[in-house]
Amino acid sequence: MKIMTRYAPVAAALVCCCLPLAACGTKHAGVQAAATPGPGTSATDETSDDRQVPDTTSDDQQENLPDTTSDDQLDPGPPMGDTTDDDGGVPTAGPHRWFPMLREFRAYLTTNAPKADAAIATHVTSAYLRTLADSARSMSVVRVDYGVGEQEDADRTAKVFARWRHSVYGDHGHVDVLGPAKTNAEQDW
Repeated sequence: MKIMTRYAPVAAALVCCCLPLAACGTKHAGVQAAATPGPGTSATDETSDDRQVPDTTSDDQQENLPDTTSDDQLDPGPPMGDTTDDDGGVPTAGPHRWFPMLREFRAYLTTNAPKADAAIATHVTSAYLRTLADSARSMSVVRVDYGVGEQEDADRTAKVFARWRHSVYGDHGHVDVLGPAKTNAEQDW
């Protein structure tokens, strides 16, 4: 009797520790204990979040999509439209060539433009200009990152670009300012 009372606490501790492990369906020595559903539960837990379901809410799922939220996007290139190339591409030589003007326009905005117009420089993502051989008017396309609700800023960009071209280069033309979400403006000079 003395031996049984001496090991009773050890036996009780083993039962308390091992019983929950055996009841939850863990493997012991190559044997799988089957968990049986209790009252009010189903055999499969369809509401569990530990199933292997792909994360479709994360923004890093589609790695091949362009980053349109970043300020360091690459220049989208000259605008498409009427071209003279046989392959339908944008001409790199000849009378229909688009000339990049982003660096010059930003330099004007940050050094010679009125202070109120200098803030436009950070919103201009590209600027291209061309003069057709049979015309004395220039055509320009300026892309900006102004979105919905910033139409006044796009209009201001068109006016500043036209003023810059007329005052610095003395030419005449038309500028289209293109932004996301149909934020567009145009101006003749």
